[in-house]
Amino acid sequence: MQKIIIRGLFITAMLMLPAIASSAEANALLQEAEAVRAQELSPSAYKAAKEAYTQRWTDKANVLAQQAISNSLVMSRTFPQLIESRDRMHVSGAIDVRKDLAERAEEAFGQVVAAVEAGDMRRAKKEADNAKLLTYQAEVVAAREQLTRPIAKALSDSRKEKGNVYAPRSFASATDGMKKVERLVNSNPAARGQLYNDSRKSLEMARTSQEIGQLGSLVRTKPETAEAWFYSRDNDMAAIAKTLNVNLAGAKSHEERVTLITDAIGQLTGQVNSLKASLAELDDTRTSLGLARFKLQQKRDAEAKIAKLAKLFDPTQVELFLTTDADVIIRMKAMNFPSGSAIIPATSYDLLEVASKAIDLFGDRVVRVEGHTDSVGNDDYNQALSERRAVTVKEYLDARFAENNRTITSVGFGEERPIANNEKAEARSQNRRIDIVLVAPPIPAN
Repeated sequence: MQKIIIRGLFITAMLMLPAIASSAEANALLQEAEAVRAQELSPSAYKAAKEAYTQRWTDKANVLAQQAISNSLVMSRTFPQLIESRDRMHVSGAIDVRKDLAERAEEAFGQVVAAVEAGDMRRAKKEADNAKLLTYQAEVVAAREQLTRPIAKALSDSRKEKGNVYAPRSFASATDGMKKVERLVNSNPAARGQLYNDSRKSLEMARTSQEIGQLGSLVRTKPETAEAWFYSRDNDMAAIAKTLNVNLAGAKSHEERVTLITDAIGQLTGQVNSLKASLAELDDTRTSLGLARFKLQQKRDAEAKIAKLAKLFDPTQVELFLTTDADVIIRMKAMNFPSGSAIIPATSYDLLEVASKAIDLFGDRVVRVEGHTDSVGNDDYNQALSERRAVTVKEYLDARFAENNRTITSVGFGEERPIANNEKAEARSQNRRIDIVLVAPPIPAN
């Protein structure tokens, strides 16, 4: 009896193997289709494939899934600018700003997709012209709302506080900055890195003028406030002087105090330069230290800086760690690009600004932006996607550090360098990442 039961179980298992294999193949093809955005770029074939798999029409489903993948790749290769413009339209929140325009743009995009799915590339290219115009218009309207309106509001608030009267330079700088952003939004909304940086700077200047306006108005209505402000300023200067070990007792005016502090900083800078010159003369000593000790010192210096930065970072969003080569890696864990897109989500710019503070602290290091994907989907597609995402982040950092002459490069590794097993969805999400690497300087030459 036991043998009969075992034999029955064995036969049942053998009969189930094809179904299990088919299910695994279905999952793999659907995952690949989703990786190339088939839900958006070939929705009809993708939906039909899912329904066929549900009905266990495996052969038909496999063909439909492959067709969805093929259509999506055709869309990506033929209309990359249209797709990116649409992505920017979405991340800018166009649907909340001009719903009618966003819906028209989406409908026009759907016409392009339908033509590709029908195999009519001539019609697809014709429809793409209209879709490009509408997505561009929606993108500009949304970017204006997102990037220039906050500056305009801050300037209005500043004017109410007489910021334009008490802080004319700051107010004028913010006004000029807003006009610059407006011009760039209209001419090149794709330059999101520069747009976000210029918008941020202008907004800061507008808020500064508002604060100065509030102070000026307060002093005018309550003259005694000027005395409190004066002593507050002197207390700040005294704290700086104490750190520099400078005695301000003999200074008779604010200008003299500033001069004493400036001279002290100049002397310290001279001492630093002198020490650097002395180090440059220690070729023999430096050589005897060897690469290992040099790297050890680099690591110690980096660890000290990382400890200073620890309070700035939420470890669930940004991770900062040191490699054996003394490189510092800023892992942007919470930078979640839209599927298949290289457009930075609006919520991720704050993360990039925090990362920029770390880059500032490591001023002597070359910055390398690395893009990574999971293993789902077409290898070439993943490689290109990782490169595009790395370039997008690099462009933001280029704009952020435009005045610092920082060397910033980018590279995409596709699926080559996973940090987790690609078998599980949670692990795959870890592999889809941006790493900002602060490359350790090489050992000085003799």
